[in-house]
Amino acid sequence: MEKIYLLDEFLTVPYLKELVKSNGLKMVNPPPQELEETLRYYKQRLRSSLDEPYIMNDHQKAKVRIPLNQDEYYCMEWNMTKLKYLIKRAQIKKIEVTEKIIASSLPAHCEGDKDGNWTLLSFPTITSKYILAEGNKENISTDQKIWDAYLIQPQIHLQAVTRSIYRNLFAIHFNYSLICSYIAGQLPLKEVEARVLPVI
Repeated sequence: MEKIYLLDEFLTVPYLKELVKSNGLKMVNPPPQELEETLRYYKQRLRSSLDEPYIMNDHQKAKVRIPLNQDEYYCMEWNMTKLKYLIKRAQIKKIEVTEKIIASSLPAHCEGDKDGNWTLLSFPTITSKYILAEGNKENISTDQKIWDAYLIQPQIHLQAVTRSIYRNLFAIHFNYSLICSYIAGQLPLKEVEARVLPVI
């Protein structure tokens, strides 16, 4: 298996139940009836995605490993050249973000990061909520509390991932979080079904 993900335990119903409990939540609703079948489908789609052709290029990339528990993870990779084009096309402006948001973000390794921009990717399924795709935390001055940065939503930044497997990994993690919220009684099933992302 290519070292893009390790989700053997994560994509199981017992682990999902345990995760809800370990986060201090009560199990209000039982898991959806078709959950085991859905998780099997997710595993099958991930295996199939690894067989899809991968076009190598020399564009600037940002890479990050998303930790899920002590042993499991998945990786994400963005084509930063494409992301910058999408930012320009969508006319996204920099906004003010606090030093705390940048400091708490999950840093990506960005090859050739030289233009001095701060680019944060909204990633609602992780604890820190943001991935620092561009910019160096070591350059944060303790005297400066507000920074100008691009804050990119998933509907934009997922268009810049380098492979379809990364879109599927994001969608699976997002859907998994929705299911946990339903089991904990925080979301009704109809809302979960309306918000679920396609895994294709």
